[in-house]
Amino acid sequence: MKQILINNLEFAKKQETIEGDINAKFCERLAETLFLSDKQVTNITYKLVGHAQKQQAPTLNLTVKTILPVLCQRCLEEMKVDLSLIFDYLITNTEPGDSDEIDWLEPMLEMNVKDIIEDELLMAMPIAPTHETQCTKVALVAAGGEVNPFAKLKGRFK
Repeated sequence: MKQILINNLEFAKKQETIEGDINAKFCERLAETLFLSDKQVTNITYKLVGHAQKQQAPTLNLTVKTILPVLCQRCLEEMKVDLSLIFDYLITNTEPGDSDEIDWLEPMLEMNVKDIIEDELLMAMPIAPTHETQCTKVALVAAGGEVNPFAKLKGRFK
């Protein structure tokens, strides 16, 4: 995959915009955490917008949307994690004060947009994803499938 490199300070000052899709299998670190098949295409849609003076300094606004396939840590079946993320980055040489609303980036002649997107997705992913409703395999065990080996201990240590 072709790298997406920008001069982030100039990009913001010129109020440029780029948008597109990245196949998740080209994000190597992220792909290691996903349940990807060879035929499956999982796109990450992004839009990066530069602003000249949004926070009294140049800023970038990044929007990322994707649905990522992962394994449920409870039943080990595939499930989807739907992510819709928005980030604001202040571009300055000095770290701003304590603000949770905006992140900080140093000016870079060649900022790799794909790497920033991949970093943000890795931080947004749940550590141990599980289905919101009861898992199919777990329901089968409870309904008379295999006996839970810890069921015999239940109530023993009260």
